[in-house]
Amino acid sequence: MRFAVFAGCLALCIACAAAPGAETTIRLSVQTEGHAPTLVAVSLPATVKTDAVRLLLLPERAEVPCDIRLMDRGVRQLLWIHPGGKREYLVEAGRAPSAPLRWQAQLKANALEITRDGKLVTRYVFSGATKPYLYPIHAQTGVPMTRAYPMEQREGESTDHPHQRSFWFTHGDVNGVDFWTETGQKGRIVHREFSDISGGRLGTFITTRNEWRTPQGQLVCTDTRDVHVYDMDDLRIIDFTVTIRAGEQPVRFGDTKEGTFGIRIPSSMELNRGKGAILTAAGKRDKEAWGTRAVWCTYSGDVGGEVYSISVFDHPNNPHHPTYWHVRDYGLFAANPFGWHDFQNNPNVDGSITVPAGGQITFRYRTIFARGAVPTERLNALYEAFAKGVRIH
Repeated sequence: MRFAVFAGCLALCIACAAAPGAETTIRLSVQTEGHAPTLVAVSLPATVKTDAVRLLLLPERAEVPCDIRLMDRGVRQLLWIHPGGKREYLVEAGRAPSAPLRWQAQLKANALEITRDGKLVTRYVFSGATKPYLYPIHAQTGVPMTRAYPMEQREGESTDHPHQRSFWFTHGDVNGVDFWTETGQKGRIVHREFSDISGGRLGTFITTRNEWRTPQGQLVCTDTRDVHVYDMDDLRIIDFTVTIRAGEQPVRFGDTKEGTFGIRIPSSMELNRGKGAILTAAGKRDKEAWGTRAVWCTYSGDVGGEVYSISVFDHPNNPHHPTYWHVRDYGLFAANPFGWHDFQNNPNVDGSITVPAGGQITFRYRTIFARGAVPTERLNALYEAFAKGVRIH
């Protein structure tokens, strides 16, 4: 029997058996190469027909907070935070978990509002702009971790580049159409539906479906986005995965620096303001980081008199990995695998990618919001936990 698993390098030995008072029990032996925690998702056997699933850490049988997502064809996916190293678990299907529901998602007029213990974490805004975006995003301490403009005016903040809306994914050249900027005749990414909104104990997990359309309304491509918002120890994390599908015509992501997965940091964190700092996994710092490649990049600076940081991981399965970092001293923090002309300062290279008709392309990023600058050693360990493949026995 094969089980789908992501996040972390895992070795799984699974046995199913009937048990009194439970539909199914499943024993898991989970091992990661490192000892950093990571989010794990396992598709349960089709025989599990209930959302009442309890996860126990063995041998002490301590309950582990977990969530269930209903996937395609009725398969249920179990998610939890694995602390790293080797652990033994017992899944009890049919037993209601006792861990409290701390996360809630409420649909508003133009946004899905995500809260934890009644406090706002973020909103997934799906209308009112040329693209979906997340705003605001709060750290565990409640401080805002992205710029408010143009959604709101915050005293002392910059008001440049109004298309840089907090946290987004788009690109400046898709079949020649500019989806990056917003003024004039620009493309639009149109939200069509939420195909999943789940979670509650561990975090909130959503799936959305969207259409990329020209200024004249013609369909260029479609996408499916998985957005996972959760806490892991002292870190607030957003996992973002987008799969873009071509229709009857190929879809070309052109070579331009105006892209692609972007965050606009608070103005007080900017390098320009004298308190910000940029560092990549390759050791590039501050202005030298722009246009260079690395598996991760972190931007730290002042928020409300304390140091906070934002770190972005580029998954090794992403196209053109490791990505180039379009990270600016004025506060733009973007991963862009396409903009080779500008980043290499060479008109003879081509970073474009064409998705054939009927084909698809996937990008996956992990963003970490933290109080304080996360040490390099910890970022490396967290990245390894995010990036390693899986072993299933």
